[in-house]
Amino acid sequence: MTLHRFKNLNLPIKIVISVSILIALFFRIDQGNSDFLTDFPQYFHASAWAYATLFMLIQFALLSLRWEYLLNIGKRHLTFTDALQINLTSQLANLIFITSVGGILARIALSVQHGATIFKSLIATVFDRLMTLSALLVFSALFLPNLSSYVDNKTFNMLSMYVSVFILTMFIFAPLFLNYVVFRMPQMAKLKGRMRYGVRYLKTLMSNPFLCGKLVIISLLGQLAFFVAVYALVTASGLSLTFMELMIVLPIISLIAALPISIGGWGVREGAYVFFLAKLGVPMEAALLISIQVGLIGMMSTVLAGMPSLLTSNFQMDSMHTMKEKLSRIRI
Repeated sequence: MTLHRFKNLNLPIKIVISVSILIALFFRIDQGNSDFLTDFPQYFHASAWAYATLFMLIQFALLSLRWEYLLNIGKRHLTFTDALQINLTSQLANLIFITSVGGILARIALSVQHGATIFKSLIATVFDRLMTLSALLVFSALFLPNLSSYVDNKTFNMLSMYVSVFILTMFIFAPLFLNYVVFRMPQMAKLKGRMRYGVRYLKTLMSNPFLCGKLVIISLLGQLAFFVAVYALVTASGLSLTFMELMIVLPIISLIAALPISIGGWGVREGAYVFFLAKLGVPMEAALLISIQVGLIGMMSTVLAGMPSLLTSNFQMDSMHTMKEKLSRIRI
C-alpha cells in the first residue's frame, strides 16, 4: 500500500472518530446541563488566552530550536530563524491540509530548500516526533504514582503498563537494538547513497550524548510551556487546582491526544480531558470547555505566528507537491 492510498483511507476514519466523540460529549452534557451553550462565552477570559498563547509560542520557539539541532547534524543547513519558519509553516500546513501529513510534507520541502536531503529531513522528522513522545512519557512516569489516588486499580495498572512498555522501548530497547544489532549487521557496510547517509546520521546522533541531552531538555521545556498554557486556562475557569495537581493527569491526557487517530487531536483530546479532569473533581462541562480552548488557542497561535513565515518564505506549493510525489512512492 502506498502512502497516498493509506492517507485516503486514513483521513475519513479520523474525521468519523473526531466528530463522533465530540457529538457524544456535547449530547451528554446537554442532557445534564441545559444552560451549557448559553453559558459558553463566560468561560472565555482574554487574559488567560493571552498567557496561554504566549506559552504556546514559547513552545513553538523551543521546538524550532530542537529542529535546528536535528537538521544541522553532520552539516549545517539552518539558522534558528530558518528552523522557526519551517516549524511554524509546517504547523500551519497541518491546519490547511487537515491531516499531519501536510505538515510533514511542508517541513521536508522547506528543509530540502535549505540544502538538506529528503532522506535526512524524513529521518529528522521521525526523530522530532519521537522526542515529543519521549518528553510526554517522562512527565507521565514522574507523576503517574500520584494518579493511583484518583483512579481505580484497573485503570492505574493499565496506564502504568502502557507507560512502562513505551519507556522501555524508547529509552532502552530501541537504542540497544540499533547499536548492537542494526548498526553491526554486515549489510550496513554495503549500503550506498541515501541509505548509507541515513545510517551515518543516526550513528552521529546517538553517539553524541551531549547533543541528545540538549534535545531531551529542550523537549521537556517545550512540553512544560504547553502545560503552563493549559494551567492558565484552568485557573481562569475558577477551578481550585494547583499546577502540581494538574500535572498528575495532563501528561497522560497529552499522550492520549497525541495518538494519530483523530483530526488534530479533536475529539480524543476532549474525551481525555473530560475523563481525567473528572477524577480531580472538575465538572464535565468545565473540562470540555478547557479542552476546546486548548485546541482553539493552539490553532490561533499557529495562524498568528505561522502566517508571516508562510508569506515571507520562499516556500512554493510545487515544492510540496514534489515531496508528496516522492514520498508517495514509499511502500508501507
